[in-house]
Amino acid sequence: MKIFVPQVILVVAIVLATFSGPSNAGGVRFEQSASNLPNSYKRLRKFEGIEAKRIHSFSIYGGDCVTSAYGDGTGKGDCSYGSVRSMLRESKGDGRWVFPQPSEAWYGWDMLIPDSFPTRGSQTKGGYIFAQWKGYRCTHASLSHWTSKGNDDALFLKLQVASGDPANHECKNVVRIPLMKMRDFKGQWRNFQVFAKWSHQSDGQIIIYLDGQQVANYKGPTLNVPPNHPHKKAKMNHFDIGVYLCCTAGVKHVRPGTVYFANVKRAGSQKKLSR
Repeated sequence: MKIFVPQVILVVAIVLATFSGPSNAGGVRFEQSASNLPNSYKRLRKFEGIEAKRIHSFSIYGGDCVTSAYGDGTGKGDCSYGSVRSMLRESKGDGRWVFPQPSEAWYGWDMLIPDSFPTRGSQTKGGYIFAQWKGYRCTHASLSHWTSKGNDDALFLKLQVASGDPANHECKNVVRIPLMKMRDFKGQWRNFQVFAKWSHQSDGQIIIYLDGQQVANYKGPTLNVPPNHPHKKAKMNHFDIGVYLCCTAGVKHVRPGTVYFANVKRAGSQKKLSR
């Protein structure tokens, strides 16, 4: 399998069988999302241009979606919204995925979106998520990209709050900070370091370093569910990586593509991310 980037051919040296069990990375335990497209996630041992114990490969394609419901009582799932995904979801050793993050933490990873990956102008209308901290109804924070022509061709930090009918999983964006133009981002490995202070109050904070340069410093609420909310999932905030394309006009319109992650970590300090 070959992935083309400018002037470079990246070759996968060893491909492991499709991975279905847990994966540990820098203190984070992952499992495949129950909504993943069939055979969409693979673990690679080697990939030219990056040093890592393992590389995570996430693919989406058109014509199919997962019909199983989200398990929140609405009976709806990815097919209900014309969505497709291939992601690893943070989980605990006993299978739980309803839990909070540490009150303050650093997150790090390397990421490659190949030049051939369909983004704005070459993908059907919808919204991508590549990394997220997922709350009860909406993402607390995510790295996102919109494919419709009316949006800026960039990778964004996005924060949301719930809105509208809970049965329709409606959310609205309250923060959208551009990090880099997608045309500049694609085609090479990029390194992320993210600091998050998780709070319902104004003392919350998210700082993002991209290839060592600070590109975002948001201050304000970083959790979107009140601490006294009675729902059993009110404190949920699991960390996920991969690719999720939401809310298209139909999965038959989705163009295929693959993204790659490596060196995924969570640590108590920025210094510990590089250990």
